[in-house]
Amino acid sequence: MLQPLCVKETEKIQICNVGSMRKDQQCVLMEEIKQARSLVVTMEFHDGSSQLSINKDSAAQVKGIIILIKKQPIYMPLEMNAAGVSEDKYIYIGTANDTLWKKGQPPKEFVRNLLSLVLQMNTNVICFNAKDFLRTVLLVYGEKESWKRVTNSIVLDPRIAAWLLNPADYNPSFEDLVCKYCTNPDLKTARKTSDPSHQNTYTNMNVLYTLMMNICAKLQSEGLWELFCTIELPLTAILAAMEVSRIHVNQEELKVTSDLLGAHLKQLEQDAHRVAGQKFRITSSNELREVLFDKLHLHLQCKSKKLPRTSLRHLPSTAETVLHQLQDLHPLPKIVLEYRQIQKIKSTYIDGLLSCVAKGGEACVSPTWNQTGTVSGRLSAKHPNIQGIPKLAVQIAKPQYIQGKDKEMITINPRAMFIAAKGFTFLAADFSQIELRLMAHFSSDPELLKLFEKPESMDVFTKLASQWKDVDPENVTQADREQAKRTVYSVLYGAGKERLSQYLGITPKEANAFIESFLKKYKLSEFTQQIIQQCQNTGFVVSLMGRKRPLPHITATDFSLRTQAERQAVNFVIQGSAADLCKMAMINISTSLASCSASVARIVAQIHDELLFEVEDAQIYEFAAVVKETMESVQHMKGVQLKVPLKVALTTGKSWGSMREIEVRKKSL
Repeated sequence: MLQPLCVKETEKIQICNVGSMRKDQQCVLMEEIKQARSLVVTMEFHDGSSQLSINKDSAAQVKGIIILIKKQPIYMPLEMNAAGVSEDKYIYIGTANDTLWKKGQPPKEFVRNLLSLVLQMNTNVICFNAKDFLRTVLLVYGEKESWKRVTNSIVLDPRIAAWLLNPADYNPSFEDLVCKYCTNPDLKTARKTSDPSHQNTYTNMNVLYTLMMNICAKLQSEGLWELFCTIELPLTAILAAMEVSRIHVNQEELKVTSDLLGAHLKQLEQDAHRVAGQKFRITSSNELREVLFDKLHLHLQCKSKKLPRTSLRHLPSTAETVLHQLQDLHPLPKIVLEYRQIQKIKSTYIDGLLSCVAKGGEACVSPTWNQTGTVSGRLSAKHPNIQGIPKLAVQIAKPQYIQGKDKEMITINPRAMFIAAKGFTFLAADFSQIELRLMAHFSSDPELLKLFEKPESMDVFTKLASQWKDVDPENVTQADREQAKRTVYSVLYGAGKERLSQYLGITPKEANAFIESFLKKYKLSEFTQQIIQQCQNTGFVVSLMGRKRPLPHITATDFSLRTQAERQAVNFVIQGSAADLCKMAMINISTSLASCSASVARIVAQIHDELLFEVEDAQIYEFAAVVKETMESVQHMKGVQLKVPLKVALTTGKSWGSMREIEVRKKSL
């Protein structure tokens, strides 16, 4: 069972290969794991790299799992005792050995039990990129409901911990973190080699242990330990389960839609050539610039004589903002805007989605979730970026082959391509106006707080427009409501007058007047100045649950850098707090699901303030009631206690693009 490595430097290190163990040896190993002080885990890949390698190929398949059982006291150089003999034990689980994973083979059941024990340990379990390890464990289990096994697993991950300390450093390597958080020169020397041999991996696992202990101490001194333990660590297991769960897509409809959009793009290109009076590449900024400005001279007809220019060559810009300003002067800008919109939908949301469909078997996608991809604490997704798929559908004219026939309009909705599995229904639970509610909470403005007094019998933005413009609610127009909504989000996100003017189709001067009026009406200038002042004093801002964002430019002498940092400070307080609440809701719901064996539901996606579930048809209303109760009760959790109630809107549908609102009674958990 115990196999010393055939390298002189590693003669004292013993490796336990579970694939060749007898029954009695398996029992001894399980007891050793139970008695361990800590466990350090990493995975090695077929290309010879590991999770601790400097250059890890993310596409490489897992070859094996290595577990280091720590038996020695914490504070000893490289974990060696006085005699120079390591009492640590390394376990190797080879996933590349087909016989090990073949159904019915005894080692497979033992490996499952061993991994289950590891994930149930009360002691520290440490892994760099823990989500990847947890996802691999779920694949080993191979059961439909196996995600419930890891929901309560806590695996310490130094990448996530370091991201909390510095959210701008979202993708550091193992070597980067060792350089930053380990002062012991022996440790730094140990990790420097990029040699992918076993010896280097085992040495680095010891370094990983020390690195994690150092960062844990740093988290505690910075007041981030509770955030790390109660929100970010439980979330890692949930994201691993979401990545294993697949979402069905309508592959045939995707292909048909791609062809329709391709035909429409060709028609738009022909229309652009016709109105321009010449052929040109519609995707070329240089050729479009020549037509718009050198031939048509649209800049001379524009009210704004100072149109934006490119940053490098200071040429007239052909960006979307410019085309919006020119679209009423000539048909071409509007055609180009539509072309770009359709091209984006086709390339990113239709063809891009097709490229993510797993080869063979059912047509499914499985987004990769990045826990450390934003400075605000929000999650991000890729392959596909399901969060970026637009909610609003677009209409295009179907190609006509019979002259004189009326145009037939087709609705294109990329979300409709996502379909629930047979016997299941999608349930979306959306925190309604969560940013505005948080602004009311933090600012304590009486008028904003009134917006959310129970019962909320009126649309919030209609009520807001009524307050702001001092008119009766029944006299609020759709334009008034849109102005109020856009102005709120311009203030929340620091979008500024230029962006607001584009949204509302007004001049930047009018947009600025809207923003100033809104800030004055709700005394939000005091709220923003308070945040900025606090950030200037401490160098960072803090979210509802203690998430921090350092902003070194908050006291910069450069006006643009300083004002940008000020906008970021205000934005982070709102966005970071919204991220906290959404993550807490995900954790609470997942815990409830894992403890209920009768519930057949799972989280499949998080779209900022919205959670998307796939639920068995018969359980949809019962589960929806639980979700609503759980999400809205987050406001009463320790450390939260909002001054305004949270409200969750529920929608269901067989496809993500055909969701209908439902009402349910709250149900206690």
